[in-house]
Formats: sequence, C-alpha cells, structure tokens
Amino acid sequence: MKRIAFCILLALGASAQAAPWTYRGTLNDGGVPANGRYDIRLSLLDAGGAKSLAYPLTFSGVEVKNGAFALDVDFGLDLTQFGTLKLKTEVGQGGSSFVALGEPTSFDAKAVLAGVCWDTTGNSGNVSGTNFLGNTDAVPLDLRSSNTRVARLWKPTAFSTNVLLGGSTNAITAGAIGASILGGGQDDPMSSAPNTVSEHYGTVAGGLNNHVGNDDGDPVNAQYSTVAGGYGNYAFDYGTVVGGGYGNVAGGSDNGYGTVSGGANNSAAGDYATVPGGRSNQANGDHSFAAGRGARVRGPIDTGEVVATCGGTGTCGDEGTFVWADSRIQGFTSSGANQFLIRADGGFHLNDSTPASANDDVTLAARSTSGDADFDLRLVTRSGKEYLAYVIDGSGTLLFNAVSLTTGSNRLAVAGGAGGTASLSNGGVWTNASSRDYKERIAPIDPAIVLDKLVALPISAWQYKHSTEGKHLGPMAEDFKAAFGLAGDGKSIGTVDADGVALAAIQGLNAKLEAENATLKSQLSALADRLARLEAAQVQ
Repeated sequence: MKRIAFCILLALGASAQAAPWTYRGTLNDGGVPANGRYDIRLSLLDAGGAKSLAYPLTFSGVEVKNGAFALDVDFGLDLTQFGTLKLKTEVGQGGSSFVALGEPTSFDAKAVLAGVCWDTTGNSGNVSGTNFLGNTDAVPLDLRSSNTRVARLWKPTAFSTNVLLGGSTNAITAGAIGASILGGGQDDPMSSAPNTVSEHYGTVAGGLNNHVGNDDGDPVNAQYSTVAGGYGNYAFDYGTVVGGGYGNVAGGSDNGYGTVSGGANNSAAGDYATVPGGRSNQANGDHSFAAGRGARVRGPIDTGEVVATCGGTGTCGDEGTFVWADSRIQGFTSSGANQFLIRADGGFHLNDSTPASANDDVTLAARSTSGDADFDLRLVTRSGKEYLAYVIDGSGTLLFNAVSLTTGSNRLAVAGGAGGTASLSNGGVWTNASSRDYKERIAPIDPAIVLDKLVALPISAWQYKHSTEGKHLGPMAEDFKAAFGLAGDGKSIGTVDADGVALAAIQGLNAKLEAENATLKSQLSALADRLARLEAAQVQ
C-alpha cells in the first residue's frame, strides 16, 4: 500500500437532518494528487473518539481525479443534534486492507452542517428562507478573492444596508447607513488610494481615491452625495455630485446640491452651482455656472459678503452668474451677481450657423424670417419700460431708434476720447462735438490759401461700388488729404474737416470779394469825379 495523505473537506448538499450530505475531500498518493479508484471507509465517532455512533460506511471504487473526490454520505442521524464529532477515515485500493489515515478528524456538526454548503458546480433542492449564503453573526460579511477582501456587506437596518466592493482599503465610515462603494480603489500599501464614504446614502461607483463626505463624524450634513468615478474627486456637501474626471470638488462651506460633471481641477462650491467640465473652473456663487478653462464665479470671501445676507450661511457670492471662458490660460472672473459673461477669443456668434470668417469677432443674427415688422434686436433700459431697438426692416435698412422716450433730444450719441460727443438728434441731424474745451494746439489759418487749394481740388460725380443708391458729388479722400494734410487715413473724409474747409474757403472768398469790391469802388469814384469835371467844362 502506498503512503496516502488524506485532507477532509465537508460540504452539505441538502438538509443535514437525517439526509444525505456531500463529503468532499482530497487524496494524495506518494506526495502528489492521487488518480484512480480507491476504497474509502468512514466511521462516525463521538467527541472523544472512543464510541461509534453509527455503522461505518464503505465506498468501493471511488474515482479520484487530480486528488479530488466526492461522496454522498448518510449515517441515518440528524447530525445537527450533536456538538463536536469525529470522523475516522480509512483508505484501501484494489481490495486491499483499509489503512487509517491518521487520527480521526474533529468537526463541529452544528457549525459545519447546520445549513447547505454550496457546490462550485451549483446546488439543487434549495429551500428559500432556509438555504443561503452568508453568516448568522452580528458582524459584516466579507467576501475574498486571493485572500483579499473584495466585498463587505452589513446587516440591513430599518432604512437600508451598506455595500462595500472593490479594493480592500475602501471604507465606509461606521455610523453611515445606505452607503455604497461599488468598486475601484487601490490596494498598493505603498500608495494606498481608497474610495471612502462617510455619509448616509452616499455612493462611490468606482474609480480611485474618490470620497463622499467630509468625515467630520456627522453622517447627515453631506448625505445623498455621489462620485461616479475618476480620480481624487470629492463630494462633501448635501446632495452634491461629481461625475468623474480628476481632482474635482462639489461642495464647500456647507453648500449643497453642487455638480461637477467631469474635467480636471474644477469646483462647484456654491449652493446649486454647476461646472459641466473643462479645466480649473470654479462656480463659487449660489446658482452659478462656470465652464471652459479658468472660468471663475466669485464666492462670498471674494465679495466680502456678510453671513446674514446669505441666509445665515455666507455662501452666496456672485450668485446666479454664468461664466464661460475659452482655452486661454488666463483666468476669467466674474465681478458681480447675475452676470452672463463669455470670453471667446475666436469671436462670438449668436444664431449664426455659418460664420463668414473665423476672424469675425461678433455676429448677432436674427431669425431666418425676413421682411417682418417686429424688432430683430431689442435693448431694454434699466427701467424696463423704455428700450432702444435696432430694427432691420424688409428693405435691409438698419434703423437706430429710441422708442417711448419722452425726454432728451438725441436718439444716438457717440462719446469721443477727448470727452466730446457726436450725436444724432430726434430730427435726424448729425452733430459733431466742437467745443474749445475739447481742443488744443489751436492755430489760425489763411482762408485765402484754403480757397486756392479748394479751387484746385478735383470735384467729381461718382457712386459707391456694389451700391444701388445712385450718384454722389465730392472730392476723393486721397486728393483731400494731399491738399489739406488733415487727420485721417486718406480713405475717408471727416465731416468736421469738410465743413471747416468749406467755411474757410467762404471766408477766403469773402475777403477776396471785399478787396475786389474796394478796388472797384475806388475806380468808380475816380471815374465819377472825372465825369463831373468833364461835364463842368462843357457848360463853360
């Protein structure tokens, strides 16, 4: 007989109460897993091992594969009525004598056989409410893989139970109820990055180093919060959510219901604040929104708000403010509440599906309906009763109009850098600023020289290219610039300059006419004297 080592594993296949149960074991022959057919005899003994409690059971020709075998055992006894028992095992082969394999093995019949043990190939005959996987102790149930915890289940409460899955360092703080960690976490002892939940009904779905709650010992003030995944994200106020990404934070200073959908290094610190994604965005005001890169809505610390003004929490900040920033690295920060701010270095296009050029800075397009009589763009004044309207009518004419204004004389005013204002009156008269207070380096001119230059200036009839408005009369800007050397780019003529040239030329013409009239008067006076003398001589 070869030397045989025998390892006992007990597994119940049905109720242990006077019913067959499955006995699983492993058999080594010569130090290696056995293969072949063996005879096995089992004897049930009392706790002392001296008294046999039933007739021995003999199993002939039991097939052993790779050291494993299974036997359906029935001693005809309800083993759950006993405490500690011993099982004597004997093995033979090919009709040879049985050889006892060491001392009888002790086992706790109530502990081992009180319920159904689950077969790796599946069980049958299970009774709902009777057969189950789990424990009956008042401790959490752990599931392991490779001897490392991968799941922990708590005792259900009147509210809910906790579920802990994923890395062995993941943790749900004691006292939290209805909390869940569904996966993720890191088990590397050198760089542990667990997922944690410290609040009632908090959830971390997965990812690495994600946290729900502030772990302040109070599982209520940040309950109902969620981190879906990503790395290093925090949801640590009431009802806050982080969808994923890296280093994102929802909540701050007892602020609730903030949301960060993703991106990196974003924060939604205000109540009901939102960051949809992007990078380094901060929605610190209540009901605020920040997106893009470096968009920032100021919080109460920035605005210097008193706690009482924010419902006793000091969380308002620039509330109700929307900030969107483009990809430039420079920050873009709000300056007040209820603002709508956009930084778009590539241009801003509203209701324009096909911008004409990437260089267009601003496009505001009306509805596709053309020729309608309603306002295409309306600017309402602070009072909310009077408004300015830019109206594009059916002819394509752009009208600047002030509606319902009962005071003031101007419909359009343009302030100059020197402080002067050019304006369009209600009557349609354009007026240029020309006060002495706005001017410097004032010098006299010779009207006669201006007149001479004006006389030499070519005046033509012409019309603008791509225009159907008809002919115009006047000089070319290039000729005007060359003649008078006034301000401008040589492509346009300022109305104040054209008026000045005309007025100076009138003065020059007047001076010339007065000089000529004086000469003519002198000549007429001399002729009159001569005529008088001639007439007197004829009388004599």
